[in-house]
Amino acid sequence: MFCLCCQGPQFRLVPNWGNAGHSTNYLSFLQRNRRFFTRSFSAVEVVAYDREKQPEQHSFTVSYLINACGLSPEIAASLSKKVAFETTEKPDSVLALLRNNGFTNAHISKLVKKSPAVLVGSVEETLLPKLEFFHSVGISGTDLANILSSNPIILRRSLEKQIIPNYNFLKSLVSNNEKVVTVWKRALRLHDVSKTVVPNISALRGIGVTQSSISALVISNPGVLCEISEKFDVSVKKVIEMGFNPSNRAFVDALVAIRNMTDNSWEQKLTVYRSWGWSENDFWLAFRSFPRCMTLSVENINIKMDFYVKKMGWRPSAVARTAVALAYSLEKRIIPRCSVLRVLLFKGLIKENINMYSVLVPSEKGFTDKFLFRYQEQVPQLFDIYQGKIDLSELGIGFEHRPEANER
Repeated sequence: MFCLCCQGPQFRLVPNWGNAGHSTNYLSFLQRNRRFFTRSFSAVEVVAYDREKQPEQHSFTVSYLINACGLSPEIAASLSKKVAFETTEKPDSVLALLRNNGFTNAHISKLVKKSPAVLVGSVEETLLPKLEFFHSVGISGTDLANILSSNPIILRRSLEKQIIPNYNFLKSLVSNNEKVVTVWKRALRLHDVSKTVVPNISALRGIGVTQSSISALVISNPGVLCEISEKFDVSVKKVIEMGFNPSNRAFVDALVAIRNMTDNSWEQKLTVYRSWGWSENDFWLAFRSFPRCMTLSVENINIKMDFYVKKMGWRPSAVARTAVALAYSLEKRIIPRCSVLRVLLFKGLIKENINMYSVLVPSEKGFTDKFLFRYQEQVPQLFDIYQGKIDLSELGIGFEHRPEANER
């Protein structure tokens, strides 16, 4: 039984043990579990709210969801309409099992918020066998907690008919458990692979999509393969009509772009690229070489195009020819490399018409060999500039607006 005790401006739910001996046990329990109560869920402190307007929030279930699962009063009240219990026996056993299998308080909150029914499931008959299976194939601890808290619907699936077959199928495609974990976290609909995923993969193989491309698609965007076959086939046909070769990796990237975008979103991205000076030919050149250029956010596109065109002086058509550069990190790759380029240009060590592909696309080793080691003697501080230890402004150089240079 619980009672409300006033402590300052807040109320706390505490057990009403009834006698001094039990009170002593309660204090001992608090001392042993101080870390749990102080760090796990600050929601143990329940803010008093209007009983008349929200009387249902004081139910046993709501109190449990707040105190044991770390949910807010509002969320707990909402979830109590989907699941209810009068004793803590079942939910306590579920939470104990989860914690023993690597679930943190954050994992439990996330899991219960998405699937509150897990609290009243059978531990011995349903939950435990599934956890044991995951352990048997080497998925446990944080990996297991991440999977199930991200995609708790797995726990509602049949172990023999869905979970085990799905695991075996995914393992055959992606080779190791780490990648299986990634797929399970990303694909909320990847539960019965025999109905959608297997036929769709067969369709891709039938038109010449390579196994490596299929594996990459499964890992990066498994949800695409969960579409019903009729709709999936329409998307595949559309990508083929756009001129993509199924044997090239760009084919599945284009398929992802087509499947994940609405017509309105597609037109919006086209408008943005046109506003930066891309012609129709520029767009198709960019999209066919790097389909992911259409999955970037409008903000991302504008920031990168502004930097390349206005600050570096590269023509829009040059960016279209090196569309992959739109996906690079501004802070980690673009600015460090372009800072080096700007210094070398300022000192006249390289020609003005150097193209952006040779600067941004090479590997880390390729870039450092070509631009850092090669000019280290002439510019001793070049590595410090590349690593951000010296700002260009200290050298009287910056990324000010530049007129478009010759075609680069």
